[in-house]
Amino acid sequence: MAVLIPNTASAYRASLVLDAETGVILHADQPNLRSFPASTTKMMTVYLAFEALKSGRLKLDEDLPISVRAASQTGQSLRLRQGATIKTRDAILGTIIESANDAAVVLAERLGGTESDFAEMMSRKARSLGMTRSEFRNASGLNHPEQVVTARDMALLALALLRNFPDQYSYFSTRSFSHRGSTFNSVNGFLANYKGADGIKTGFTCAAGYNLVASAVRDGRRIVAVVLGETSRGGRAETIARLMDTAYAMPDPKAHVTIQDIDPARTSDPDPPAVGVISPTCGSFVSVPGLPNAPTVSRADAWSIEFGGTFNTKAKAVDAARKLMRSHAAVLGGGMMTTIERGRKFRPIILNMNERQATAACKRLRQAKAYCVVVTPKNLRATIAKAAVKQRKSR
Repeated sequence: MAVLIPNTASAYRASLVLDAETGVILHADQPNLRSFPASTTKMMTVYLAFEALKSGRLKLDEDLPISVRAASQTGQSLRLRQGATIKTRDAILGTIIESANDAAVVLAERLGGTESDFAEMMSRKARSLGMTRSEFRNASGLNHPEQVVTARDMALLALALLRNFPDQYSYFSTRSFSHRGSTFNSVNGFLANYKGADGIKTGFTCAAGYNLVASAVRDGRRIVAVVLGETSRGGRAETIARLMDTAYAMPDPKAHVTIQDIDPARTSDPDPPAVGVISPTCGSFVSVPGLPNAPTVSRADAWSIEFGGTFNTKAKAVDAARKLMRSHAAVLGGGMMTTIERGRKFRPIILNMNERQATAACKRLRQAKAYCVVVTPKNLRATIAKAAVKQRKSR
């Protein structure tokens, strides 16, 4: 199909830009290509929560129980504790603002009984919304080989949220919220950095790359854009801004191709499977101020695991780690993988876990006869500091 916005060199896998009122497509690049959704999955989790609120099956001030499964989720979290409760409102805000996997599972279990049953509800809802190439297997977006979406389908979901829940949509533009004495700021940098931005959701895993479904309003005109599979956070931000800026500046297109016109049932677009690891940051240190080429740790109390063994080169360490992450995605898929240098050897390491997650992951890897060591927050900080000192001396 025709692409109305000219393509420039970009590393993303798929993208789509449209006028939210008319559905007219302003740009499309592989809109029906299946990709991993990462945390943009939570848009559907929240859609079903909004639907339950609207029907009265769920109350905003309801106390939702926190199960063992919810409390043990890897990756972003509110650090919910098994046996406690959380208000529906806080679970929704946590799912959107912090992209909290534990909060998403709490909602899933309340609405579906189990997360797997809820995922079936998600897939059924996707089909009813016309999301013909999307399948959901969990509520959070943690990697699953059968959980896939397309740029077209995610644009349809964004439009459905805007159309069906205009009063609740403001949750997606909320910048921060507090829960049990902790303040959580939005992980969606698009909200603060793009003029007119008012939502909607970011996502990242090593397999998915950097995803963003975005909405902005300028001079009364709303544009929705989707980018899937960018290779860096900065690249994602630059791509979405460029696509939106161009869309706002362009005249009304003469060819009114709508999102319904590119329904894959009406086109001959290819349907390849989603691919493996996209982001190179999964195999290298991410710079932070004062610690050049040291890994980012999002929380001071983050636990980590060293796994897979010791390797002579970073490339070999990354390759081994990726193989283990693919085969043990259930316990390793939520963290950030990087490498750490000890002496002249490299070890893969998964960052941003809690103690329970790290212990469970190592137990599973050891049962599979794979090397694994739990790294405490104190030891990780010490290792990062040593790496920083070593690199400063080498300058």
